[in-house]
Amino acid sequence: MSNLFNIEKTRFFVTGGSGSLGRNIIKFLLNRGAKNIVSISRDEDLIKQAELEIGTSPVKFKLGDITDTNLVSRLMVDVDVVFNTAALKHVSLAEKNPREAHRVNVDGLLNLLDHSQNVRRFIHISSDKAIGVINCYGATKLLGEYLVRESNEIYKNNNYLIIRCPNILGSRGSVTDIWKQQLLQNREIKITDPEMTRYFITPDDAAKFIVGVGLEEGIDTSKIYYPLEYTHKYLLRDLAEAFVELSLR
Repeated sequence: MSNLFNIEKTRFFVTGGSGSLGRNIIKFLLNRGAKNIVSISRDEDLIKQAELEIGTSPVKFKLGDITDTNLVSRLMVDVDVVFNTAALKHVSLAEKNPREAHRVNVDGLLNLLDHSQNVRRFIHISSDKAIGVINCYGATKLLGEYLVRESNEIYKNNNYLIIRCPNILGSRGSVTDIWKQQLLQNREIKITDPEMTRYFITPDDAAKFIVGVGLEEGIDTSKIYYPLEYTHKYLLRDLAEAFVELSLR
């Protein structure tokens, strides 16, 4: 499919832009020639890291929360395309803090949607944990998908798109990130279930797929997109063995 947008003239808004996925989306957009990108994140340290890694021009990294109505209203003025990656993503934290998970993943998303009347494309990054929901995090992501689909009915001239991603390999809080910390502290890693299957995608591949689909012309808003061609399946046992071998080199 052809690209719907003139990248250089498009104003992009990336939520969670200092995180692993958001940062790679921004870098991919810059490599495609983007000249106007605004990011919002609530982690000061990650924002400073992103500024050092990416630079600040033409990216504006804003400190804030997607549930802040006034801030979102100001930042989304004249925005053409939204990539929503902001979320409380840690499954265990969501289980222990369901109100906060709902506040960020549901109320925050709804705040963005309520200020999206004039955007041309809204790309919401969901999770494969919205399939066969078994935890609080997955429940918030599934509800978010319903809100995004409903927005296609409310705002007829806009395109609201859902992309479900598997685990982002190496991202903060991912199993490999946890293992890395465990190795540094205890020289060993813990595996809850060696026979468990996990699905992973690299941050680069995820950004390539998300931007590619997100900017395509003629997308099907009734469809949920999934980066199947970039997704790899591993047993935790095999992944752990490879991780330890690479870490000890």
